[in-house]
Amino acid sequence: MNRKRVALVALGLLLMAGAALLGGVAVPEANAQQSSPASSQHPLPAADKRRIQRFAKELEDLRKRLRIPGMSAGIIEGDKLVWAQGFGFSDYENKVRATPDTPYELASVSKPFGATLLMQLVEQGKVSLDDPMSKYSSDYKDDRVKVWHVLTHTSEGVPGEHYSYNGDLFDNLTEVVMKAAGGQRYRLLLARNILDKIGAEHSAPGNDYEGDPAAMTQLLGEQDAKAYFAAVEHLAKSYRLYDSDEIIRTYNPRQGIGTANGMVSSVTDLARFDAALDHHLLLKPETQERMWTPSRLNSGALSPYGLGWFVQTYHGKKIVWHNGYLPELYSALYLKIPDQRLALILLANSDALSSPFYLGKGDVTASAFACRFLKAFITPAERGPAAADDDCVGPSEKRITDWLDARRKSAHHEVKIDPAVLRGLTGLYQFPFGTLTIIVQGDRLARKGRMFTLALYPESATQFFCKATDGEYSFIKNDAGQIVQLKVMEDGEEYTGIRAAPPTEVH
Repeated sequence: MNRKRVALVALGLLLMAGAALLGGVAVPEANAQQSSPASSQHPLPAADKRRIQRFAKELEDLRKRLRIPGMSAGIIEGDKLVWAQGFGFSDYENKVRATPDTPYELASVSKPFGATLLMQLVEQGKVSLDDPMSKYSSDYKDDRVKVWHVLTHTSEGVPGEHYSYNGDLFDNLTEVVMKAAGGQRYRLLLARNILDKIGAEHSAPGNDYEGDPAAMTQLLGEQDAKAYFAAVEHLAKSYRLYDSDEIIRTYNPRQGIGTANGMVSSVTDLARFDAALDHHLLLKPETQERMWTPSRLNSGALSPYGLGWFVQTYHGKKIVWHNGYLPELYSALYLKIPDQRLALILLANSDALSSPFYLGKGDVTASAFACRFLKAFITPAERGPAAADDDCVGPSEKRITDWLDARRKSAHHEVKIDPAVLRGLTGLYQFPFGTLTIIVQGDRLARKGRMFTLALYPESATQFFCKATDGEYSFIKNDAGQIVQLKVMEDGEEYTGIRAAPPTEVH
């Protein structure tokens, strides 16, 4: 039985074969790519259409200001994806439009998926949140840190003493899930226990199949592997904003999948996941409610995080949400208002949905995107008389301005260099982590890699910078004027490589 049929049977939705799992109406907009024809099956009241049209315009204005190349958005009401729209381009160079079906990397929006798998195992009695992490991972040397500490981001320092968002530590739960499930591969558990159940059509449990497609087919089965390959093949290309207006293609290292990161999905498939949560297809109601309840610190104070979800209130309304942030690559926002059965999904092929707004502290209203959604869909009457004194628009606007200003100030300035000088810098440079190959590509110096090549821009005859990564490259001469070393500064770390081959040996 295929994924779609499994989901239709499980959810009991009365849709004809071949129709979209979740229907709705896509509001026309000049730069929009609408969802499937099935979306017209559920017309909205005129007032709701106008509200969505206004919100769509605000999204497009924000996207353009932040220079996000491509973005896909959806609003879910009840069981229905009532509106879904693509903005801009999933492939900026080739002008391929973004659509609601465009796959993106979800970054930390993978965490609700990982937490769901873990809580399924809790329901089955295969793991306890009070189990020590040392039972599952050799990274933990004693029994102080429990599974729930890692799940709630309260494991650092004295366990349970304070909240500190840490995606790297959250990824340790991958071992918990796999061992509790009898040693099964994480991506297989994700495919079988979530993606197949919801009928996902544009999702993949990871992004790294290229290493061994045959092994992936053997693991997942031919049908799931085919869907996986298609999702990765159509994955939106990633970009970053350099200076204040230059969109630069970036490149994804494709590092796999775990509880913290690595999911590939689309707006339409996340809408299926949302419906599955609300219909308790994946978890019992009491488990879901437990996940959407803020955890308590040792002091009794509430933290902003539940079990795999941020939890907060906005004018008396509970909001559960998660954002995703892969620097220079992708960003995402998934926000639910459970009492209203209302949800927002935003996916982007740059980091600008999240980068200007530090959301790890647990306040989603810091995001200009979330702020506008909440103001549009929780009415002034529902927000109460104090709403005018609690406006999130101003602060979120300032964060955008500050972010754009910071990018302008940090930008390097390119100078002209004689091509003969560039050729004299090429070569193989041996670093502790491996070898870098420096070549001339066209009229520009470049760092050649196995999967992609990064252009390097000159600030002087020996100082270069990379717009795709913010890396800085310094070529060092000996007393005889020969290039003998290359220093690379990236992500705050400096590495020194020795020139291992002259230019004539580089191909």
